[in-house]
Order: sequence, then structure tokens, then C-alpha cells
Amino acid sequence: TSRKSSSIESKALDMATLLQAIRRPAALFACACLCLSVDILVGGQSLRGSSAEEVFVGLPNGGKVALSTRGPSSFRVRFLYWGEDAKPIDSPMVGPREPDAPFSEIKSKGTGIKTTFGSILVTHSGSLELYTSDEKLLTKSANLLSSSKSVGLTSANGLLYGRGAAPNDCLSLNSNRPVRPLVCNRGTYAPYYFTTDGYSALGVTSHSIPESPTYLPIEYSTSGSAITWDFGLADDFELFLMPASTLLHGTQASYDLTGTPAVPPRYAFGFIASRWGWEDRAYVEEIIGNFRDGEYPIDAIIIDFRWFTNVSDYNFEPAGRSYYQDFGYHILTFPEPEEQFADYHNKNIKVGGIRKPRLGNKDLLKDAGEKGWLFSHGEPGGIFPPKWEDAYAVGRNVNFSNPEARAWYAQKTSHFFEEGMSFWWNDEGETDVFTYHWWNVAEQDSLQLVDASRRFYSINRGWTPGMARMGTAVWTGDITATWEDLQRTPGMMLNWVLGGAPYVACDIGGFFGATTPELMARWYQVGTFMPVMRVHSHIARTPRFPFLFGEEAGAVMKAALNLRYRLVPYHYSLAHAMFAGSDMWIKPLVIEYPLDSNVNNSVSQWFDGNILVAPVLSSDSRQSVYLPEGIWYPLAASPSTRGSGVIAGPTSLDGVVDLSVVPAFVQSGTVLPLAPVVQSTEDLPGGALEVQVYAGADGKFTLVEDDGSTLSYQAGNVRKTSFVWNDEKKTLSWTVSGSATPAHRFTEVTATLVTSEGWSSSEVVTLEGPGSITFENEIIAIVP
Repeated sequence: TSRKSSSIESKALDMATLLQAIRRPAALFACACLCLSVDILVGGQSLRGSSAEEVFVGLPNGGKVALSTRGPSSFRVRFLYWGEDAKPIDSPMVGPREPDAPFSEIKSKGTGIKTTFGSILVTHSGSLELYTSDEKLLTKSANLLSSSKSVGLTSANGLLYGRGAAPNDCLSLNSNRPVRPLVCNRGTYAPYYFTTDGYSALGVTSHSIPESPTYLPIEYSTSGSAITWDFGLADDFELFLMPASTLLHGTQASYDLTGTPAVPPRYAFGFIASRWGWEDRAYVEEIIGNFRDGEYPIDAIIIDFRWFTNVSDYNFEPAGRSYYQDFGYHILTFPEPEEQFADYHNKNIKVGGIRKPRLGNKDLLKDAGEKGWLFSHGEPGGIFPPKWEDAYAVGRNVNFSNPEARAWYAQKTSHFFEEGMSFWWNDEGETDVFTYHWWNVAEQDSLQLVDASRRFYSINRGWTPGMARMGTAVWTGDITATWEDLQRTPGMMLNWVLGGAPYVACDIGGFFGATTPELMARWYQVGTFMPVMRVHSHIARTPRFPFLFGEEAGAVMKAALNLRYRLVPYHYSLAHAMFAGSDMWIKPLVIEYPLDSNVNNSVSQWFDGNILVAPVLSSDSRQSVYLPEGIWYPLAASPSTRGSGVIAGPTSLDGVVDLSVVPAFVQSGTVLPLAPVVQSTEDLPGGALEVQVYAGADGKFTLVEDDGSTLSYQAGNVRKTSFVWNDEKKTLSWTVSGSATPAHRFTEVTATLVTSEGWSSSEVVTLEGPGSITFENEIIAIVP
């Protein structure tokens, strides 16, 4: 039988803000036994006007399950083992931008629902079964028992991807170890997996474990023949199942469910310099001057403690200190904040400030405590795993899941945005699994109080699936300046991307410990091809700035920065593709080559869009590069990557790599848009766009441009230039669509044809409308 149930998450917003948040016009589906829903994303949360139909199925051994869809490609299974009238879980992890898929009820072999992407049913004996759209059985459970608080799904030795990672397992993409979802410094595990059995799964509960609140009270594990979800410690549980034939489709389906990633502001695609230990205003401005005078490209700086206080609060008692200020400026670093922010912005430098999720001021703590806005526990000590016995800041951390606490925090911090702060760097929020999520909701609300049209951005030490729909990034925690932690960086990034965090950064150069010029150079090369390129260091260590490590290493780091900025139009377009749900940006090799057993667990190489990156990760500069099937060219975007000739894969390349070189390759047919070298993203376009074409196959790429700072792209206010390479005719053609005319758009283009013999470049032509460039041997024909 069917009946209606509703789950409405409310939020106080004016209509302008509400309309601003709409990405696509919501479709209304109206037919018998179908889901009716409108999904609008506000403050990172799903604000649903929902009259969603569910199919309720009684189990032979007692209890019920409810079946429905969520988003465009996911089934929702609610286990009503704690009461048949339980409402759907309003999880912060789930927030699709698209309407729930319509479905019809089916009565074959049992009771279930069917939609365009598959079907799911409960058999007469009580087994849960998942099918593809062509009715192929993907998995089934044993008969469900409400007393067991677990569900096991059959598996044919399926490989599991997407769990997240920590230092102890980040060198592996797939794992058969049990996964207990966790948020921790240097480690995050998601309640999610894709299995090569042909589907993805996300487990949801409404609460963390009270005595260890950085953990969720659920777990999954595999025996090879079954993947079992254990939710015996939980008070509720829902399982989202997504039929998907490949890891790419499964990951895209999970992002559809949790909310496709928002596009960060354009400055986030440049370089960010951070450190602990900015001494005073003079020092801040000296460092900015060193970057600008030395022509080291940069877009933003991040300032630790000293931007708002002159003392750290680690040793404060629960009552706090009367002199401490949580929402002000430190007189040494920001004696004139508005004037300073304006000056730095004029130098094309954005400023981000560190935030902690706690309070230190005695009066604020007293007021927040009386209102019930504080956790009684603290922040766990240690790195990974968390050490609750060493917790600090006990009784001083804000419980951001409380709407009143969020509203208060938004009001207290909104003046920073008014005065010129650009973004936040959120640290030590491992007080609860969902602290980072709700903290970011409060910060986003704070920005909307000042400017509802502006994009929100933050970088966080922890994450849960769904945060990226707000525009958040994460970093891999407080790592050490060692080759071992450099080697872990790609694996952490890839595992986190698959688990639901598409924008990953790290402390380039390492936070703890003394580094070396060679290690710095190699780490910068890795950072060039990461979603976020950012350095950071401990107060007692040399800042990881490129001009502090000698001439040779400095030149290598400058080359890495120059390449980073050449890639901005490429990376920015890939971010738009992620938002549209049409592609992934950072990908493990197994996504593109799922049948190549050499790459199903590879983490030392990855795809940056279509660029295969294989950086040097060892102190001896030796590298073994595996190139899968295809015709490969060395990337011709920079002297640090440029090579000659073509290479037929599959093959391996071994040898010693010069410090100035970072191995990177593209296949024939690649179309790659590149900017001129500029000193900040505000300097774009900086000249003509160069479109590199690698001969040997047809190819295409869509360049996406917008204003770089507002949410108008979500309403379609973008400019798209679709480049198409016809290899037989040796012609690059393009069309332009969209009414947007962003100030930093490219108005001219030149093409570079890369062949096995070398490369040749065209003249510069206009890019204001459709056109083409044809290469005829040594003669270049241009059609306006």
C-alpha cells in the first residue's frame, strides 16, 4: 500500500535570496503513485515543498520499510524498525539539486517501485532486491529482520571505492576493511561506497555516537560474498541505493544525491599562501610585496590566530577569559581592517581568516551556555585516530546544529564580510560528525546577510558528504614535512573525491617539521594539479613561500605557479562541468580505464580533467609512470612538462626525473584551453586564449566563463565556447552560446597543434563569435 509522508525543512529567507539559490527550474511531476517534489538549495540545505509518495511494505517477521526515490538517480529505503510513524531523516548529507525521480509501484515477486534508472522491491519472504533499468539483479539481502538492525547485500567479490581515507590506508583506493564513518584531523570516512557489483550506497542516520561524537553509529563491511550495514547503535537508519554500471556513474549519482558541487569563486583556482605566525601588519604587507615584486602568482593569503587575537585559547578553562575577543581584530595585524582589506584587494589579494568553532570570551560563553548552544565535551586531541581522553576546549564549542546558535553566529561574524574578509579557513571542528557542515551553514548565512548574490567559500579540516554544494573545500589536515606525507597526498585526495569531497587541498610543504628545497619543489608540482593549491606551516618553521628556499627550488616553484595560472580557464570549466553533473574534475585512473587491472588501485597518478599527472614523489627523483592504452603526448603547456614525440600505451616509463620536470601527459584528441601567465586571476584574460590540440583523434572541450564571484551562474548566466577538433580536416572550430559577457572573458584565441614532430601555432583571431582555424601543413588557414 501507499500513503503520503512529508519532510519539510524550513529556513527564514527573503524571496530574493530564495530565488538566488535556485539552480534550475524545478519540474513538477504529477501522476498516480509518483513523487511530487521541488528541491531548492538554500544555506547548503534542502528546502523541500514535498508531498512525496512512499511505498510502505510490511515485513513477514515484523516491522516495515518505506521505498521512494531521492534526487534523479537514487532509491531511498527507510527502515522503520523504531516505529512505523517515524519521519524521514532530514540528513545534512542529502540535498539533491534535481527533483526526486517519478516512480510507479510494482507488485511482481513482492512490492516495490520502478523508475527510469531501475527498480527496488521487497519480496514476499522479506528480501530487499535492487535491479537495473533492464531488470538485471544487482544485489539482494537476506530476509529483513527488524530485530537484527543490520542488512547484508550479496556481492560477487565486488571492489569497494569511496570510503574516504586516513594516513594508514590512503595508498589504496579499494579496501575490504570495515568502515566506521568518522571525521578527524587527517582522516575522514564517509558512510558511502561504490561497488563493482554495479551500484552505490549511502547510509544515513540522524545522530553521532554520544560518547565519541566524531563517529556515526553505523558501519559497513564486506566478506566478499556480502556487504553488510550494521546500524545497531543508531536510533534510525536509511539506505540510499543507486544503480550504476561504472565507478564514474556511481560517483556522479552520489553527487546528484548529496548535491552537485557549487563553483567556488575564481580566486580559489589560483594560489593561496597560508602560515601560522603572521607577526604584524608590516610583515603581512612585506610578504604580499615579495610575491608581487618577485612575480610569483598569488590570489589570496590566509592568516592564523593573530588576525583576531593576540593569544591562543588552548589552555583556557571552560569559563573562558574576560579579555579574550572572538569577533574582533588584533591591533598588530589589523589596526585598520577596512583600509587594509581595500589595499590588499587593490593588489588583487583576497584575505581568509582562521575560525575555530568555539568561544573564548567569558561573557559570550556564559550567555551561550545559558541558552544551551554549547557542547559539554571538547575537541579530541591527537591527529588520527582521535583521542577523546586528551580533549581540549571542553565546554566551549558551539553546537551549530542549533538554528538559534547559527543565527547568532551569523550576526556576530557578518561585519567581517562587510569590512572586506573574503573567506574562512575552518579549523578544529571535529567536535561532532556534522559540526563542519552546520558551521558552514552559519557562515554562509552570515555572508547572505551582507550580500546574498556573492559566492561562499571556505576551506575545512574535515568534511561530510554534501558540504560541497555550499562551495566548501577541505584540506588533508596537519601533515608533516616528509616524503612519506607527500606520497600520501594523492591517495588522500582521490579517496576523498570519490567519497564526496571534490575540492581537496593540503598543507604544501607540510605543517609540522623542517622541509627542504627539493621537497618543497616536488610538493608545489603536485599542488599545481590539485583542486586547491595552498601552502601552510607551523609558527616555528620556515613559511612555505617559494622565495625562501634558494634560487633553483624557487625557479621550480615559480614554474609550478605559472602553470597553475595557465590552467585556470581549464580548471574553472571543469568545475562548472561538476556543478552541471556532466563530468568529474579529479579522477583516479580506474575511472577512465575500469578494465585495466594495472590501475584499479593506483593512487600515485591521477587525471586532472584529461591530463594524466604522474609527479615525482620520492627523494631520489626516480619515477615509474604507467600510461594506459592510447596514444600519449607529454603535456606541452609548460617547459616543466614539455617533451617530444608520442608514446603508445599501455607502457611504463622509468627513470630519474630532473627537479624542474613534472611528468604529465594527454591523449591524442585532447583540446586544452590555456591562459597567458598572469599574476592573479583578476588579471585575466591577460591576452589571447591558447587552445592546444593534440593530433591523432577528434576532440572537444567546452570553455565556461562567468563573472567569477556571484551566484548568477546558477541561473544560467554563463558564456560557453564549445571547441571541436576535426582531426581529418585539421580544423579547430568553435561556437559561442550564452548571454553573459563577463569582464574577464577571453576575446581572442590562438591555436597550437601538437604533433609527433612538434607543434605549430596559429595567428590570433577574435573569439566573440563562431569561427575556425585550419592547419594546412606549414600554412595556417584562419576562417573568422
